[in-house]
Amino acid sequence: MNPHKDKKLREFISSMSKEEIEKNNLLQIEQSKKEFKAFLEDLKIGKCYLCGGEMNGFDEQKPCFHWFTYPSNIRKKHFKKYLKNPIGFYQLDSYFRWLANSETPIININDLKDETSKTSFIETTFKYKNIEWAFSIGHTDVEGHQNGKVGDKPHFHIQMKVDERMFLQFNDFHIPFSDTDLFNFELFEQAGDLIKHEHLQGQGISIIENQEMLEILDNTMRITDDIENAPFHRQTIIEASEGETISGDVIFAAIEESKRTKEPIAKIMKRLLSSAKITSIISPGEGIPKMTKRSGKK
Repeated sequence: MNPHKDKKLREFISSMSKEEIEKNNLLQIEQSKKEFKAFLEDLKIGKCYLCGGEMNGFDEQKPCFHWFTYPSNIRKKHFKKYLKNPIGFYQLDSYFRWLANSETPIININDLKDETSKTSFIETTFKYKNIEWAFSIGHTDVEGHQNGKVGDKPHFHIQMKVDERMFLQFNDFHIPFSDTDLFNFELFEQAGDLIKHEHLQGQGISIIENQEMLEILDNTMRITDDIENAPFHRQTIIEASEGETISGDVIFAAIEESKRTKEPIAKIMKRLLSSAKITSIISPGEGIPKMTKRSGKK
């Protein structure tokens, strides 16, 4: 049972003034930008932002998140003691997101709610260089498996592949949630309509499930010939107004302008055919990693 269930978290959030909330949000945004910049600077020189050691080295007595980047000579056995204790799911999630976005923003993170299994609370898949991580949290994992021999405490699972080869399997470890994780779960449960969990520097492809972000993408999106690595796939449906037709010359002109300027055809057609109904459908592109699933959840 979550120890924070008896806390009146919704009441606490509701008692905060708009000014206080806005101030805290701005401070968090600025702090996140500052830390992400320092994170990238350290990463460029092979230094771990968290422990200060080398990214390609590890000390068995000083476990750190950078162990998940597969430093030299690390083995599965080194994670056995490390993952018996809470390491902080939300912190690790942010760490993976920052690593993934250090290469190319958005494209390396599949966190689509639409692709999350109905039996799962959270599923996310990340790519970084030659490594793939995947989180799997079933609804029963959040509470802990009652009367189970293993996993009786709230926990999450992780899978890790290196060069497409399995290194850590989902059911190798039942990683306990930290107290902060459980607090956040209860906060979202009680006041999910009052707060938003933004990933800031760690946004994934799930931004297309946010209507506000879709409008921003619509204004910034550009076409690419590199389809295999494209983060988004865009389809456009054009309907002429009743009693009108659309000239093939107009469509041809829009296609040619799009090739020249890299601007999506839909935006060009909106200028050329102001009376037409133009609808764009944005979906994950070919470059997004497929959501990794855990079979036989335990």
